[in-house]
Amino acid sequence: MNNGYEINEDDIQKVINYLKFRDPKNADREYAIEFIEAMQIEGNEIARTDEQLAEAIRDFTRKKNENN
Repeated sequence: MNNGYEINEDDIQKVINYLKFRDPKNADREYAIEFIEAMQIEGNEIARTDEQLAEAIRDFTRKKNENN
């Protein structure tokens, strides 16, 4: 599944902020990028194993993006 997502600065900063609370030792840019990449891989694995769940996630993401 390739939805065309590219890691961007806004997402990196959001993950760094999340990590400040959940994993302060790793709250840096490099780890945030690795975290996002790992989530992309996990999302792709979900899509391969459960198409119905993957479609539900795509629908949710589309609706969320339309509201922003």
